[in-house]
Amino acid sequence: MMSKLINTNLRLMGVVCFLFVLSVQHVFAGPDGEKPWMGKARDTLAAMMAEVGAAKDASGLLVLTNAGYGQIGGDTTERFLDIAQEVTGCSTGKRSLLSVHKSIDDPMWFSLYAKGSNKLAYALWQADAFGQQVIDANPEQLFLPDNWQAAAAGLLKENMFSVVSLSLTWAADPPWPLLLAATFHDHFCPGVNAGYYFGRYLQQHLPLKQGEKFVFVNAPGICPADALQMMFNTTAGKSSMYARSVPGESLKQYALNGVTPSSVAMRVNAAADTCDGLVLGFDWNKAYGLAGMSPEEIAPPGGMSNPVFFISRAKMSQALAQVPEQQLLDLVVVMKEFSGKASLADDLGGGDPYGQVLAQ
Repeated sequence: MMSKLINTNLRLMGVVCFLFVLSVQHVFAGPDGEKPWMGKARDTLAAMMAEVGAAKDASGLLVLTNAGYGQIGGDTTERFLDIAQEVTGCSTGKRSLLSVHKSIDDPMWFSLYAKGSNKLAYALWQADAFGQQVIDANPEQLFLPDNWQAAAAGLLKENMFSVVSLSLTWAADPPWPLLLAATFHDHFCPGVNAGYYFGRYLQQHLPLKQGEKFVFVNAPGICPADALQMMFNTTAGKSSMYARSVPGESLKQYALNGVTPSSVAMRVNAAADTCDGLVLGFDWNKAYGLAGMSPEEIAPPGGMSNPVFFISRAKMSQALAQVPEQQLLDLVVVMKEFSGKASLADDLGGGDPYGQVLAQ
């Protein structure tokens, strides 16, 4: 009798302990396994909606975030993408919820931009909560150097250029693949626009056939390379994207009518053992004219320490996104056409590609 009573008590204690564990998990994990940071993200985003004066499902609303890359206390953050859609009504399908490619070592952040009010709210995970900053993103005000510097001194800091350039150029309704290229590159800049139009030019003038692939040698390996990589799935890991360091002075010796080379694009057919290529440049002087800007704005005194360095790039990207495609395709300069065996693509990836091709 005593042993049965003891066993009964033990079973009851086991049930109590089990229920206690479940209750603790509920407190700390929330419904459906929700972590505390998720509730804080939901509340912060709701507060930001009020700050920018927007209602759920409103048009002209954009959420940017590094969720899925950035982490919180070792947790991955992809669940925020569902939270953002739930609270704001924004979605990838509507082109209003965009993931920005960042390091997985970065803390999670998100921003909310309302095109109508030009208000931009930003939140960054700090210790155990989301810090917030709200700025006036009206370009006429924000592109003044003092105002840009003041905004960048707040929570936005190193993400200022990324968040502002993506938000304001998004408002100009660029093509979806160009948006993808910019979010992969983590910001909008004129070089991303140039790379996108290199890709569009290739689709029209060097289209791929069955069994063929593009191989690129980008020299120097700067912004246009990321647009091409995103558009055609050309990566270093698949031996289809090379980046070479070619000093500016060396590039000048290859200039054609003031245009320096930027990329060697090759259509390779391994089975047929063929390689057809183009050396591509971009007419930046004409691009400045289309954007209503000058080369001096892009290269201000002090370089990156001067807020005009970032302002000019955000401004020019927004302007170029509003130019008709054909006008931008006309800025792509074919500096040389060439052909050879399939192995030529790898050969050009190993040195100064322009010295090998343009000198022939």
